[in-house]
Amino acid sequence: MKTVLKVAGLNIRGHGNLNVHHPDNKWLGIWQILREQKIAVLVVGEAHMNQERKDNVSKIFGRKLRIEFTENPRSPNAAGLAFVINKNLARVDTIESLTVVPGRAMILKIQQADGSPLSILGVYAPNNPAKNRQFWEDIDKFFKDNPRTGRPDLMVGDTNVVEAAIDRLPAHEDDKNAVDALDELKSKFTLVDGWRATYPDTRNYTFRQPHALGGALSRIDRIYVKTASFENTFDWGIQRIGIETDHDLVWAKITTADAPTVGKGRWVWPAHIMKDRNLAEFILQSGLELSAALEELKNNNNRTVENNAQTLWTNFKTKIGVRARERTKETAPKIIKEIAELELKLANVSRDKVMSEEERHLNTAMIIDQIAKLQKQRYKSNRLTAQIQNRLHGEIIGRYWTKINKPSKPRDTIHRLKKPAPPGVTDAPVEYETNSKRMANMTQEYHDHLQGDRQDTSEQEREAKIERVLARTQIHITDEQNEKLKAKMMLEDVSQALKSSANFKAPGLDGIPYEL
Repeated sequence: MKTVLKVAGLNIRGHGNLNVHHPDNKWLGIWQILREQKIAVLVVGEAHMNQERKDNVSKIFGRKLRIEFTENPRSPNAAGLAFVINKNLARVDTIESLTVVPGRAMILKIQQADGSPLSILGVYAPNNPAKNRQFWEDIDKFFKDNPRTGRPDLMVGDTNVVEAAIDRLPAHEDDKNAVDALDELKSKFTLVDGWRATYPDTRNYTFRQPHALGGALSRIDRIYVKTASFENTFDWGIQRIGIETDHDLVWAKITTADAPTVGKGRWVWPAHIMKDRNLAEFILQSGLELSAALEELKNNNNRTVENNAQTLWTNFKTKIGVRARERTKETAPKIIKEIAELELKLANVSRDKVMSEEERHLNTAMIIDQIAKLQKQRYKSNRLTAQIQNRLHGEIIGRYWTKINKPSKPRDTIHRLKKPAPPGVTDAPVEYETNSKRMANMTQEYHDHLQGDRQDTSEQEREAKIERVLARTQIHITDEQNEKLKAKMMLEDVSQALKSSANFKAPGLDGIPYEL
C-alpha cells in the first residue's frame, strides 16, 4: 500500500458545553476520534465555533491539533464549519484556508506526504430546499469570481440533500432544484460520490431522525473526489461514533500516483497482553519444552540443519507469537465484539432483497440505535481511562508527561531513492525507486559494500598505528579488573543483564517486547 492521508467529515450538532473540561464538551471526543481513527483532516459541520472557543480548545489541544474555521455571521451558536488538522499526521506549516460561504463552506489547502497540494472544500449545506439550491449556486459563483483559488480535489461534509432515493429510508426523491444545483456544481468540478461509486447497490446511512419525528434515515454526509483522483482513493467508510450527535463519521483515504509504497507495518504485542495469565502459563510451558529440547540436543549431539538451537528458538518465538495474537482477539473488550456483530447484522439487512421497506426501516433504525449506544459507552469508558491516566501521571515528569507535551509532527518519509547506475555505465538515464522495501535493500547493499570499496591499510601499518595509540594511553585497567574480564560469563550474568535492560523500547522484527 502507499502512504495515505485520511480525510473525514462529521456533523457534531453543536459545540456542546462551553467548558472544554466538561464531559459534554465535544472537542474531547473529536481529539479521541482523530487519535483512534488516525484521521489527518476532519471537516466538522455545525461546529458553533468562534475565535474565543477556538482559543479555549487550542489551550488544551494546541500541540496536537490545528483548527481553521468559518463563523456564522449572525450567531456562533448556529451553523459554523471547521477544519481540524491532526499535527501527528499532516503538515501544518504550509496550510492555507479561505472562507467560501460564511459559516457554511470553506477551502483548506494542505500538502500531502509527497509534497503535492490537496485542496479540500468543506461544506455544511442548509436544510431548506430553496436555501440548499442557493448554497450550491453561491459556491459556484465564488469560484467563478475567484479563478485563482483553484477548484477543490475533495468536497466533504453535510450536504443536507441526497441524489438518489436509495440514500433515504423510507426511500424518496429530494427537491429537484436542489439536486440539480448540486449536480451542476459536481459536473463543473468533475466530482464523484466516492462511497456510492464504490458500493453502487449498498444501503447505508449517516443521519438518523429522532423517532418522534418519524425516525427517517439518510446518507446526507458525503465525500466527493475528482474523477481523475478516484483511483487514488480507497477505504471509503461510515461509522457510528460515541459523540452526542445524530450524524455518523464518513471517511476516505487518499494517496497520489507518486507516493512511496509502504508495508502494512508489523504486528507487536499489545502492552496489556503481557499481564494475561493464560498467555503467561503458555509461554512458561513452551519455554520448559524448549529447554528440554535444547538439553536433549546437547546431550545427544544430533544437531542438523533443520534441528538446531537456532531453529528451535525461532520456532518457540513463532509459537508464542501466534498464541499472543489469539489471546489478543480472545480478550478484546466484549463491547467491541458486540459492535462488530451488529455492523454485520446491519449489512445483512441492507443486502436482504426479500425484506419489505417497512421492515427494513424498522430493523435498520433499531440496529443503528444499538450501535450508537454501544459506541457512546465505549467512548465514555475510554475517556474515563484517559482522565485517570492524566490525573495520575499528568503532573509528574516522566514518560507520559514527555509524550503529551512533545510537539507533534508527521513522521519523515523517504519518498524515493536514486537507483545506482550499472557497473561501468556512465550515461544511464536517471531512475528512482519508490518501493520502501526495495529502498531498504538498496541502502543495505550500499552500506555492505561501503568498507569493501575503500583501500585498506596494510597489516603492518595497522599494527603500528594501534601501538602508537596504546603508547599514548595513560590509564590502564587494574590486574583485578583484568582478571574479571577474563572470567567466563555465567548464566547469572546474562540474567542480570536482561533484568537491567531498558523497558518501553521498540520490539524487534518478531514483535516481542523487551519486557517479556
